[in-house]
Amino acid sequence: MAKKELSPRRLKGYYKFSKKYPSRNAESYAIGESRKMKKKEKARKIVFAVLLCCLFVATFILVSVSMTLSNRPLANNIENETLISVDNLGTIRATYIENTVLGEISDLSKELKKAKKNGCNAVMLDFKTQEGYVTIDGTSDKYYSIDNVIIEKIKSEGFIIIARIFCFEDSFAPQRLGAFVYENQEKTKIWFDAPAINGGRVWLDPTSARATNYLCTIIEASVNMGADCIYLQSVEFPQAREGAPVFFSQDSATLNRNLVLMQFIEQAVKEAGKCPVIIGVPLEGADGGNQEKWGGTLFDTAASICSPVLLPQENSDYVEYIENNYTVMNDRAKNNFSTIKIVPTVKNQSEDVSFYEKLSESTAESYIIVP
Repeated sequence: MAKKELSPRRLKGYYKFSKKYPSRNAESYAIGESRKMKKKEKARKIVFAVLLCCLFVATFILVSVSMTLSNRPLANNIENETLISVDNLGTIRATYIENTVLGEISDLSKELKKAKKNGCNAVMLDFKTQEGYVTIDGTSDKYYSIDNVIIEKIKSEGFIIIARIFCFEDSFAPQRLGAFVYENQEKTKIWFDAPAINGGRVWLDPTSARATNYLCTIIEASVNMGADCIYLQSVEFPQAREGAPVFFSQDSATLNRNLVLMQFIEQAVKEAGKCPVIIGVPLEGADGGNQEKWGGTLFDTAASICSPVLLPQENSDYVEYIENNYTVMNDRAKNNFSTIKIVPTVKNQSEDVSFYEKLSESTAESYIIVP
């Protein structure tokens, strides 16, 4: 009997039980334990650790993406709107459209079709006329106003909108603002740019803060209306005529005219924000200069674009003349601090039916065509 009790033979019933019997910690098998079970246990632990790591990484990525999206501004609904800025401004081939055309959408459609056929990608409208009419406030009787329907129509056709604003040449604002140019030092006699019998007009005083602030509000309103570029014209001092000197709110003897205009342009650019500002000047204003009008030149200002007006020359090819000036002036602009591009303003040659075609095939990449 003793021999049977000490027998080393494993009983079949006891073997199954011992194989499943756990250790004290219930973590591994102490009785009947095999290498195969140890390997399975180890593999399960490794897989569990890997899954935990994957879960952590996935959670981290999901949280990071969610935080990024929550901080991102909502996109504006601007399907039909071309966003133009100083940084992405490319080629400008613009033609002027008279505001009288804006009265009928069908008339505007014809002009846009013609502009597209002539290779233009931009149109210029008067947002403030030479007489002083502001066409975006709906109060103009003589000129048709620019409204959202007009803006949407032009942009839906893929055109850039250039808002032309006449600045100090203004016959209406001086009396409303009390910002006249005077003919005497005592400021009791208002100055006119021609005798009254010849239709002389008053001007806004470039040295008046009321005048510059007023112009900046029009620039801001034009940008808000949907203008892609602001074209400033008549950024200049009025010239004295025979028998009619000019006096301003600042002392004319110590007046730095160039500095006054530069400060106004800087203020205008700030008001326009990312909307590029174009300074339209006679060729003299960009090359050579005039002390009375500009106190020098306006070739390099706070504006990103200078647009000298190139007029046809006698006995010369007009397109070739435009090409030459375009190349020379853009080469000069490479040394400028602020003005980075020259886009000439040229006169339409209605008698030359191929003028648009010649101009589009020329080396002048950008231009603005006016009547």
